[in-house]
Amino acid sequence: MGLNRRIAALAIVIAAIASGLVASGAFAAVTNTGLAGSPPDFSTATHWRQGPGNVTRPVWQGNVTRPLWQGNVTVTSEQAKTIVGDAVTALQIGEVKDGGSIWMVSIKYNDKVVMTVVLGKLNTPTSGDALKAVQDSMGRGWSAGEPKQHRFTYNVPIMDANGNAVGNIRVDGRTGDITAGF
Repeated sequence: MGLNRRIAALAIVIAAIASGLVASGAFAAVTNTGLAGSPPDFSTATHWRQGPGNVTRPVWQGNVTRPLWQGNVTVTSEQAKTIVGDAVTALQIGEVKDGGSIWMVSIKYNDKVVMTVVLGKLNTPTSGDALKAVQDSMGRGWSAGEPKQHRFTYNVPIMDANGNAVGNIRVDGRTGDITAGF
């Protein structure tokens, strides 16, 4: 029995030492800011936010800067629409690719792919049907829709005769060139 009591007492001592080490390590982790120098000054916080576990945390505004996009857009939205509207007459149908449950028909401008029309195989079961559907839609007339600017690029939707968007053509807002690729 004496040996069992000694083992139990040793286990209690080890547990007490371990819990003390864990507690001191947790305290050091909480108080350590990870930065050299003094801890942050909470008096400069612009407002306080309720965080997880009902802990109130300071929030600083204006201290975090993110890089802003630098550049000049020389093309207006109307000019982008006109550029694409003029290019619609020069669009050519490229190759048809199998995408599993869809057909992808590439549309070329100046021998570069600028747009892809996606058609489901339910309505166009063969590649020939997909090609014919795009040719018919293009024959009825496509036009440029209202551009949306994303940084220095304009995405101009291509609208069919029924007013449905069949794809987008991108225009570089710095140069006015139609962007090839996706």
